Amino acid sequence: MPNNISKKEKVYQAIKHAIITRQLEPGKIFTITELSEAFGGGKTPAREALVILASEELIDPIPRSGYQVKSISIHDLLEIFHLRSVLEVEAVGLAANRITDADIHLLEENNRQEREIVLDPHSDVSVQSYRKGYDLNLQFHLTIARASGNSRLVDLVEKLLNELERVLAYDPHISDPHQHIEILEGLKRRDKQGSQEAMKKHLEDTKNQSLSRF
Repeated sequence: MPNNISKKEKVYQAIKHAIITRQLEPGKIFTITELSEAFGGGKTPAREALVILASEELIDPIPRSGYQVKSISIHDLLEIFHLRSVLEVEAVGLAANRITDADIHLLEENNRQEREIVLDPHSDVSVQSYRKGYDLNLQFHLTIARASGNSRLVDLVEKLLNELERVLAYDPHISDPHQHIEILEGLKRRDKQGSQEAMKKHLEDTKNQSLSRF
């Protein structure tokens, strides 16, 4: 990490990584003292980091006890993907009419990097590849949401994707470029209906893939 990163940010990133990789087990309660000692930085940076993690729906504050790592249930997944379908199908429809050539270039470059991961012979075993695939997936969806022109919609989509990070971050299929190519092609044609149909299918496929891991 850069030398100028704050203690809060360091602790936040460390605890978040531990939650995503299940080093901090879902359902278990941790005190602020345990977390500050385990991840360093002191109690104040840890407390500030936990406020952010609570806003991202990764932990729950437990009065007079500490913080509990939230579990993700099948019901949670179904709710999240239902909202994603509502919001992102609308977002891509708006984007089809508003997207710029610069946005299209970003999506094309994103898809090119996805193809590189798929061609990497180590991508099915590398945690680094999974993480890069997740980050590319996140940026693909946020680029489309931003192209919709609705900043609140962007915030909602990002929040939902953050909630899914524990499920998607280590999905070996997350960087499959075919998951996004039909959406991209629809946007390049400025085809609203085609883009929306492609997004709906993509989200349904991703939902089914995620559910199969439970």
